[in-house]
Amino acid sequence: MNKGGTTRFRPLDEISFLLRGSDMEKGHLEFPDYHHEESMKALIQAMKDDHNPFGVNGAGSFESCSSYQEWISREKKNHLGIELEDGFVPGTEFLYVVNNQVIGCIHIRHCLNEALFKHGGHIGYSIHPDYRRQGYATDMLKQALQFCQQWEIEPVLITCHQDNVASRKTIEKCGGVFENQYDDILRFWIGGKK
Repeated sequence: MNKGGTTRFRPLDEISFLLRGSDMEKGHLEFPDYHHEESMKALIQAMKDDHNPFGVNGAGSFESCSSYQEWISREKKNHLGIELEDGFVPGTEFLYVVNNQVIGCIHIRHCLNEALFKHGGHIGYSIHPDYRRQGYATDMLKQALQFCQQWEIEPVLITCHQDNVASRKTIEKCGGVFENQYDDILRFWIGGKK
């Protein structure tokens, strides 16, 4: 289990690439920036309006921030592992963009603490309700897993609620191997050795 407390990742503005080229690419991952504000707010509102019982996953600290600017600043710090809130681990936020529209968000945690080992895993993600069951979640997760591999986050633990059939199918399509169930949470591993 990768439980390291510090991160070896460079500042986001030093990373000069966007990962493109997954098998069935429909969109691409981008680091959150100010030009995404309206599109990201629309995604969060659509998720809330959908009354999804599983919540908005993959948005990092979005809902606890008082402004979009605060969220961007906090996510940059989270990426570097500085000024983390209690119980948080370093992580990187990505937005999944199709035709300049944010339709998903995915958060990669660089390491696990005990709580994440049981319930949250390395990755949390959400897709806009209007774009579900069209392969976008699978494409987004595949691209995120390429970052995990590049950053040597292996194996990757991904969890979902036992009733979240769509997420379970997405995880399995990306190579997730079911390990066990903890309370109502299903736990899957992708790649490497535990």
